Amino acid sequence: MSEAPRLDLLRPRDIGGLFRDSLNSYFRYFVSWLAIGAAVVVPVEFVVSGLGLGQLSGNFKSTGRESEVAVVLAENYLLVGPLITAMVIHALLAVADGRRPKTGPAITSGLEAFRPIFVAVLISAAGVVLGLIAFILPGIYLAVRWYFAPQAVVVDNRRGVQALERSAELVSGQWWRVFGVLLLVLISVGAAQSAIQAPFTVLAKSADSSAVWLLGTMVSTAFTAPLEALMLTLLYFDLLARRSLPAMVPPVQPPR
Repeated sequence: MSEAPRLDLLRPRDIGGLFRDSLNSYFRYFVSWLAIGAAVVVPVEFVVSGLGLGQLSGNFKSTGRESEVAVVLAENYLLVGPLITAMVIHALLAVADGRRPKTGPAITSGLEAFRPIFVAVLISAAGVVLGLIAFILPGIYLAVRWYFAPQAVVVDNRRGVQALERSAELVSGQWWRVFGVLLLVLISVGAAQSAIQAPFTVLAKSADSSAVWLLGTMVSTAFTAPLEALMLTLLYFDLLARRSLPAMVPPVQPPR
């Protein structure tokens, strides 16, 4: 059995290289990424949106109430995004080591890292919200500056405010570049998610069922969230390489 191609993480990538390497890894190990996405998205969406917001049995609504939108945003920012990012990082480290990523160890490692990630992301969220309330622009500035707190926790073993400081250190001097790449990645992944969600939206309208809409959300997010995390984690390593900063990369599971 031939060795899987290695992925050099610590090298600068332009936007083309970022998309190319991300998509190559995503499609090469598609089942692994999808399994990671589903492992997080399905239970979280089932509990928060299905049970908490009543989407398992309600009628279809094209738009939700402000409170529901806020819950969904908080769910994605505090739970789904950080969890998937942590799991994707561990799987990506296996790819960099020339091995096929194993879903089980990646999920387990991601869950173990969630507590410190949650603390860092919660601090970040509080600062961003205050910035948005103050004048909007400070919130956007801080959101970009602290965006890589989850990666700083897993890759560099930073905790709490130190994770935010590490992210800010890497973004410093490259804020506009990072903002542009983030925007392009989020728009691209968002377009893919909307395309996957579209047939479920049609079915949900015809059946007047929010459960069908919820199923579409689960499927589309499970497909696209790992790709987003993959792209932005490669961007994190790109920032490390450009600043020639060492990374305290955690050990990965040996092949079994």
